Amino acid sequence: MSSTKILILEDHPMTRHMLALSLQGLGYSNLHTADSGEQALALLKDEGHFDVLICDIQMPGMDGLTFLREAAEVGYMAALILSSVIAPDLRLAIQQIATLAGYQVLGDLGKPYTRDELKTLMQRFCPNTPLPSYTPQEHISAAEIRGGLESFDGEFIPFFQPKINLQNLEVVGVEALVRWQHPELGLLSPSQFLDAVQNFGFLNSMTLCIAKQALRFLREQQLIGELHVSINLEIEQLAEPNLIEATRQLLEAEQVPAQSLILEITESGLMQAPITSIENLVRLRLLGCGVSIDDFGAGFSSLQRVCEMPCSELKLDASFIRSMTHNPRSLAAVDSLQRLTGNLGIQLVAEGIETYEQLDLLQSLGCTIGQGYLFTPPLHGHAFIDWLNQYKQTLSSAAHSTITLGTHRGSGRYLPTPSPPPSCENLYKSK
Repeated sequence: MSSTKILILEDHPMTRHMLALSLQGLGYSNLHTADSGEQALALLKDEGHFDVLICDIQMPGMDGLTFLREAAEVGYMAALILSSVIAPDLRLAIQQIATLAGYQVLGDLGKPYTRDELKTLMQRFCPNTPLPSYTPQEHISAAEIRGGLESFDGEFIPFFQPKINLQNLEVVGVEALVRWQHPELGLLSPSQFLDAVQNFGFLNSMTLCIAKQALRFLREQQLIGELHVSINLEIEQLAEPNLIEATRQLLEAEQVPAQSLILEITESGLMQAPITSIENLVRLRLLGCGVSIDDFGAGFSSLQRVCEMPCSELKLDASFIRSMTHNPRSLAAVDSLQRLTGNLGIQLVAEGIETYEQLDLLQSLGCTIGQGYLFTPPLHGHAFIDWLNQYKQTLSSAAHSTITLGTHRGSGRYLPTPSPPPSCENLYKSK
């Protein structure tokens, strides 16, 4: 049985009872229930924390919005599942409020729901890792980072997540995501060291280290020309005066054509980018590299600014993909962006694909490129090659069946069995 500690806040007794029974059937036994916001606050005071809150919004007395706000002052709740009959656009807005308040939003269960839908949302929950959130002043020293970058064994390493042509399911590229194989702390995700790397001035060195390894690995595996590789840049790196020359030298040293390299910059940074950064983006495109705006739609985008940017790719934020199966507005937004980017000659990439339903919808909308845990989580080196070989073999076998991949909804069922859906996005995002 799972030890996940769950609080069900639901004023309707039958719904509350059925949620508890469904969770017990899924293997969750540490359950607490409340029929009002006041009772839930009292439970939170007594217990101190809950891992997952399943919360109705419209309730007599203290409603769900008020409870979410006041609960943050009483105790700690890591994750939230909404369960309400209010309009989809309002549910999406409440999810945004909860995210800004610090909740890990697992999704919108809605009413009525199925046990499979509840299971999918609960699988997204990521318990707090035993490692604390490190700050450079208290935990990670400049000497540790320098030693990791200079280590003969290579402590800073790339993990690879494939980018898939959603229409024929072929692998067309990879995103290289940085990890730190710390000699004492184990494998660290970017959220546990990136601030320290930036504060101590090692960002350029780390990015170059990852880019070299990624390009060299793909060249040694004879994948250059078959796959492109995406590398993440922080916005301040775009203003570096030697960025273009350093990129040119890297490509020459690793014998990789510029067309095989895409530089990804987060949308929030690009919207306030200075003129020197825009100039470097233009020069990167002139060099032949691709330029991608990452996490598009997560911030306050300016469509005019995007049209002015010399980008070749937009990566649609995963929140759109998660919500489009139950929110008509999100679905319409994805559809509109697909059409807009097509008219602008920009490639749209759907991030965070976790389910076959999402894949089917994206295929039907004509989206061509995507990535996510439905295919595989990020993998290190030869584990990625093993996955790639198995994936190609599975596609080849399916191609000889009576169903043509990419032309029928449900074609995603021919994929190799994926890992469970992710719940910790910071494990595969390098921002």
